[in-house]
Amino acid sequence: MEIGNKVYLNNIDQIDEKSHIKVRVLKIWNFVRNNKVCSIEMIIMDEEGTQYQARVFNQSFSRFRHLLKEDESYIVIKPNMAAVTNGFSYTGHKQTLTLDWKSILKKCDDFSGPVNGFMFVDFNSIIEQTCPKDTFFDVIGHIVSFRPLETSNPVPSKHYIKVTLSNLDSVHLKVTIFGSQAYQISEYLKNNPTVNFVVIVMQFLKLNIWNGLGEAKSHFEVTKLFINSDIYEINEFKNKLKCHDNFGITEKSITTLQSYSSSYTDDFKGNFPLKTICEITEPIKEMKFLLVVSIVNIRQNLPWYYEACKKCGKKIIPVPKINHSYTNPEGISETMVVECTNAQCKKSEFQYIIPINVQDCTGTIGLTLFDREARRLLNISAYKLKKIHDAAGDSDALFPMQLNVLKNRKFGFVVDITEYNVNNYNNIYTVLRVTEDMSIVCELESKIELMSNQSVSLNQVALESDDVVQPVQKDVISQTDETFTPSTVDKSTATSPCKISGDLKRNLQEIYDVDSGYDLSSTKAKKKSTAEETPLLIPKIEK
Repeated sequence: MEIGNKVYLNNIDQIDEKSHIKVRVLKIWNFVRNNKVCSIEMIIMDEEGTQYQARVFNQSFSRFRHLLKEDESYIVIKPNMAAVTNGFSYTGHKQTLTLDWKSILKKCDDFSGPVNGFMFVDFNSIIEQTCPKDTFFDVIGHIVSFRPLETSNPVPSKHYIKVTLSNLDSVHLKVTIFGSQAYQISEYLKNNPTVNFVVIVMQFLKLNIWNGLGEAKSHFEVTKLFINSDIYEINEFKNKLKCHDNFGITEKSITTLQSYSSSYTDDFKGNFPLKTICEITEPIKEMKFLLVVSIVNIRQNLPWYYEACKKCGKKIIPVPKINHSYTNPEGISETMVVECTNAQCKKSEFQYIIPINVQDCTGTIGLTLFDREARRLLNISAYKLKKIHDAAGDSDALFPMQLNVLKNRKFGFVVDITEYNVNNYNNIYTVLRVTEDMSIVCELESKIELMSNQSVSLNQVALESDDVVQPVQKDVISQTDETFTPSTVDKSTATSPCKISGDLKRNLQEIYDVDSGYDLSSTKAKKKSTAEETPLLIPKIEK
């Protein structure tokens, strides 16, 4: 077959049935939905270094699946084009190249373009969030520290490792690596403990914002990882490192930081007293404690998100702003803008404030799940979920159906009763930590069962905090999906305060105000009954 004129990806609109494109496949993966491969996805590059997203739909698998291989070059004739509809373009283009029934694919032996097509960005542009936000980018650096592989999530693709990279200017960048690449780098670091410095290239990363600073993170199986590989870019980086005397290469070592799972495990082992719901129904004193409970529902008609400062996490407030007209000097208008109470903070974002009901064998109580833990469980930001919620036309008074994945799951919680809870007699407590690690949950449940057995035989049990739980008379709990009636229980006689660090403390009052729902409100005190309000009941005399 005669091959016509060569066209480059930047001029893809000019391609016709007689012309062709020479491309190199940089990355190839399967797009899977409902356990079915829907398409073969690729990132391709032409001889000018222009990258483009390409795709083969399942109708054409038989024609192209056996031909396509990563890091191979091809001649493409008669490709088709399709629009990008998911809002995120891997390469920044609004179209994808597709191979369909009329397309022709041939091996190319004379591809003259770049080999890997790296598009490195400066670390500062990531940290300051001036790098591309809606496309992929690449980084190169040497590892200065890492946290061990985190595997607490039951889904392997969500296992991750956090590393800190340094560039030639000693700027440090935090990178989170998920899935198979996380295992790849973890195994390398484990098997090469004597290597003083490890240079890596990560291709096809996305921007992630945490505590107001930009970081980088891998994207499913799309990201490519090169670890001390014998490629030009890594060899050049190593040579430049050796020229920097301040690096002290011969003495440099990689720091292993404490894993997040370890710190979480520590929080659930011995640091806090273990309680049941009947013991903490009333906020008698400030304390942090452990609960093993199941989420039974998310409360309706209460906000599930709030607008918060990106930098400090506090709720932002509306303030008036004077607008001057340049065309009409006498025309002055006023609008409301949102600002953080901290003058140094500028940006805002949506964060989770999910009102949940949790239940164990002794009762049901309301808790508030905030952004950090909610994002870990939902794997989606409040901003993205609100965008989906708004696009569906759903009311803000109703929580998104995506939150239902939290229901009927058992967790271990670290919960905080704050000074605000005690002073306002408010029994909607704040969740500080969450774990679904079955080994931790089962261990805590075993302790609760042991405590229960001891209380039956001894009529009381001493906890680690020297609190004493008196026998309680438990009643039946009336439970529906949206409302609940707590059981009638005797008050705990626990009085000794918990002496712990306050770095986990987060006062609900500081970041959110709720104006409705007395018994379930995050800020309003539960109304106490008085003798005057309770009518005297006179028993009937049987005649």
